[in-house]
Amino acid sequence: MRSLIVFLSVTFFLGGGVISWTEELDPRLINRVEPLVRQLNDDRAVRRDQAEQELMKLAPGDDPTALDAFLLLLPEPIEGMPEEVRLRLTRVRQQLENRQAKSTSTASRLTLSEHEADLADLFDKIYEQTGNRLVDYRDQFGQDAEPRSVALEIEDEEFWPALDKILDQARLSLYPFSGEESLAVVEEDEGVTSRVGKASYAGPFRVEATSVLAQRGLRTPSQQGLRLELEIAWEPRLRPIALSQAVDQIEITGDDGTKIPLANSQAVLEVEVQPGNHATELTIPIELPPRSVTKLTSIRGQFSALVPGRMAEFRFTDLQKLKTAKQQRGGVTVIVDRVRKNRELWEIHMRLQVNSEEAALESHRGWVFQNTTYLLDKNNEIIDHAGFETTMQSEQEVGLAYFFELPDDDIDSYTWVYQTPASIVRVPIDYELTDIPLP
Repeated sequence: MRSLIVFLSVTFFLGGGVISWTEELDPRLINRVEPLVRQLNDDRAVRRDQAEQELMKLAPGDDPTALDAFLLLLPEPIEGMPEEVRLRLTRVRQQLENRQAKSTSTASRLTLSEHEADLADLFDKIYEQTGNRLVDYRDQFGQDAEPRSVALEIEDEEFWPALDKILDQARLSLYPFSGEESLAVVEEDEGVTSRVGKASYAGPFRVEATSVLAQRGLRTPSQQGLRLELEIAWEPRLRPIALSQAVDQIEITGDDGTKIPLANSQAVLEVEVQPGNHATELTIPIELPPRSVTKLTSIRGQFSALVPGRMAEFRFTDLQKLKTAKQQRGGVTVIVDRVRKNRELWEIHMRLQVNSEEAALESHRGWVFQNTTYLLDKNNEIIDHAGFETTMQSEQEVGLAYFFELPDDDIDSYTWVYQTPASIVRVPIDYELTDIPLP
């Protein structure tokens, strides 16, 4: 039986620090977490270790929503807490947020029983169950957007195989570069073969071989090889930051049973995902096999995806009086260095620090520019920023100045809000493709 959920507001004190929250929480969970947090400040190291381990065990394992509620229950490490408590809370939160981010690498699931569903209703049901939004883009492509109905039975299937069935039946395809947080659905091109049976489904990812190109140099016989084009698509809810494919993590077998060597086996293929894109292409370099090989019977590989964890929201007030203010959530820290008026614009100079070796802000910082930020006035009306510029960057930190045009000159009456993933983790994704014919 599900535990009783009540609406609680809880505050307790710990060594001068005040921790408070107001959430829908299980009171029995609160009764177990609070003494364990206090125990993190015990005089005995063995008791502190025990409390940290118990907090990890107490956290929900498989349910991302429940884990998010637990993270909201767990106090944020704040100044004023004993150093030992802050250190251990930070460690627990980082491990749990990494676990939560990795849980997003499981596929969404879908159940539908439709006798004559129109596309709009069907897309709404898919969004409700999976968090993946689909939009009809036929008008934007100049295609005939006549009403179309679908009849199907899908029972607890993963998102991608279920969607492939729907698209095949409706004679539709995907345009994964809409620039929006949704998959664009368009008319299927003439002569396109069925989507079902063509791809490898790897959690929230779909991997399909789209073309094979053989090349033999006539002037320079050594210039020869095979290029395999892969399309890697993902559920739009996922929003990965980057993909990385080490060539030596791919194993290819021909129909004669031999292993096909890969060219430049030490290479690592890196792709930074552009916002609004829901697929990318990878070109796999392969040595040209003998003519006796007519197809690649197996392509096994593993790529890694940088994926964000839960979103964290930071709020700063009394902006004009701020000199330096810092807040931390999970594995990220937001620092406001200064707020100043520059002619007609207010400037908020901030830095984002990411406590993750995986984030590599020097090479993968595009996601930072997509973080949401705005000013909130006393009536909770949103004032969007009028632009920004990069002020500094390093491997673990990036500095930005955001510009705001206000209807009045009193920035102290506003709250600055900044939203960013609280953690970033690297998730391995295994895939296998079979029976790829060679040209």
